[in-house]
Amino acid sequence: SSGINAEYGEGEDFAMSKHLIFVYGTLKRNFPNSHYLTNAEFIAAAVTSKKFPLVIASGVNIPYLLGKEGVGHKIHGEMYSVTDSQLKQLDLLEEYPARYNRREISVVLKKPEPIVVPCYVYILDKFKDCLLELDMLEDYTAEHSETYVKPCDRTDLTHVSEVLDFSKSNLEQ
Repeated sequence: SSGINAEYGEGEDFAMSKHLIFVYGTLKRNFPNSHYLTNAEFIAAAVTSKKFPLVIASGVNIPYLLGKEGVGHKIHGEMYSVTDSQLKQLDLLEEYPARYNRREISVVLKKPEPIVVPCYVYILDKFKDCLLELDMLEDYTAEHSETYVKPCDRTDLTHVSEVLDFSKSNLEQ
């Protein structure tokens, strides 16, 4: 691979490949699902290079990055390097590919010198159009996360039908 992924691919104990992932919601440091990234390598704070709608929706107050590029704001988040097995755990959490899509976007790392890097992000392509009428955030904050209901505390799956449009499919890479 090329770019920043390549620099993580060299090393004597490198039986597993690494993947760069951008997180924007409950997976950020000190947020409700951050334990999924405890053993992942934090790379840097980052912001999407393009605008996306980031909304909080459903009865369990989930932050959703909607697959409607060019609408909303450039989204602030964090970039991590994860192993194959860590990526599989994230795929399970995000219910990829049944619910979220995992696809590559470009983000700008907020290093001393800004650098544009391709990475994975979990994005909701199969969303109900009414979600575009919600307030769009550029940063999911700790205050936002106070009303989030963790998967283990949910009593039913109504939150899925509240946001998914089952007539849509995930966008191709």
